[in-house]
Amino acid sequence: MNVTESLVTPSGEETLITSLALFSKHAITKAPNTEVSPVTLSPEWSRVARLLLLSCLSVVGSVGNIFLISSIMIEDHLKKAGNAFIVSVALADLLITSLLIPSSAILLLAGIDDSLSVCKFQWFLAACAFLISVLSLSSTAVENYLRLCTSQDGSAWFNKTSTTVILLLIWLIGGTSSGLQFVFSLSFDYCTRKSTGIVPYQMAIVALLILLPIVVTFYTHVRIILDVRRLMQAPNYKPSLGYTWDLSLARTNFYSFLVFIVFWLPFGVVFTYGTTKIIPDSRVLYNTAWFGLSKSCIHNAIYCLTNRHFRSAYVSLFHYCCCKTTVSTARRTRTDGARPTADVRVHIIPGYNMYSYTSPMRNSGNNYHWYWGKRTAHQEL
Repeated sequence: MNVTESLVTPSGEETLITSLALFSKHAITKAPNTEVSPVTLSPEWSRVARLLLLSCLSVVGSVGNIFLISSIMIEDHLKKAGNAFIVSVALADLLITSLLIPSSAILLLAGIDDSLSVCKFQWFLAACAFLISVLSLSSTAVENYLRLCTSQDGSAWFNKTSTTVILLLIWLIGGTSSGLQFVFSLSFDYCTRKSTGIVPYQMAIVALLILLPIVVTFYTHVRIILDVRRLMQAPNYKPSLGYTWDLSLARTNFYSFLVFIVFWLPFGVVFTYGTTKIIPDSRVLYNTAWFGLSKSCIHNAIYCLTNRHFRSAYVSLFHYCCCKTTVSTARRTRTDGARPTADVRVHIIPGYNMYSYTSPMRNSGNNYHWYWGKRTAHQEL
């Protein structure tokens, strides 16, 4: 009506042009706040930039998590029962880097900006990986405390059978809780940014599976710090080399827990607010969610930077994967009956020798072999 009236006025043409210009400017500046996709990131970035970012995160994160898992398999001192929980966290991160992030890259390659079914699938994977990581970090802290601060042998509490049962329960709880949310939409809908209103169920899940394990993990690590400090101050106490290495690994596990909290805390605050109200701005929710998911891509670097055994294993794996110039299936002939001094062979297959510079087999000459905390040793007294 206003546009029609403006056409009959003497300056109607100028008024119409001005109105259209203001409307166009308003639409351009406001549209990005309501069109951020939970799957393919912000449309303000070019499609190529988003594809490169997601591809780099997926490749770097997947390779790092595989290195983290392989390090526990090849490093002699890391072959203990409690470290299986570190593998559990790495496997949960691998769900993000090998399934969730590549699914977003596939949509970008197909020219699709958003998909509700893919979004729900990603929300299921993210919730499952988050719960598994929280429970695994809590189990790791408890195992470290029993190993360092009690007189009980670690294998008596976390042997092969008990560790396997705990891991299966952790993955069953994480998968079941996430599956119920995925099928019945029992909690906050990440894709539509709306709450279903089932507050008791949401409070129970958050309290039992998130807040309680986080509090237990933090309290246990603080107890480790205080008890070990008191033990070190005892007169005539000299810790063994193995105890020092275990203490260093516990410190690294604490750093891993702190990094987990830092990355997921912003999304936790926004998620808590979203359980009671509708979040109108998708930018805040989805940016904090992707910030939390990026933890799965750099978490493995914490162990490499802060622990010498993981760092040595990473170096060995890198040389094995990237520094081999030739691959031959035939046995090489020896001219002088002995292998050259510069010839180094590295094998990942169990049963072959792949020792790091910090390995007890390399340094002490003792024959150690662990299988999930079970040790058979021929030690020299």
